[in-house]
Amino acid sequence: MNQDWKIRVQPAGRTPFLFKATFVTRSTDRDERALDSRYLYGDGDLAVLLEDLGARASEICFLIETLRRSQSAEIDVDVTEEAMEVLAHGVRGRGVGRA
Repeated sequence: MNQDWKIRVQPAGRTPFLFKATFVTRSTDRDERALDSRYLYGDGDLAVLLEDLGARASEICFLIETLRRSQSAEIDVDVTEEAMEVLAHGVRGRGVGRA
């Protein structure tokens, strides 16, 4: 597993999406430009993305609650090599857009 990632979730700033999920390396805290940000329609899409990336349900719920109180939140994820490969190729399920 790749344990050097966190996801920064912010308002999308573009319709019809609600969230923008940006991949950030924990060690540098800089936006990772090798992977596109994902634009998500709402809580359900965000939860599915985070679960696919290895986040636990309790962590996802906490992140969503945090987003209801503030403009952004971050969550650590342990991404499998398979998930990294899928993300690098831009393959996502329905309801999730790419930048």
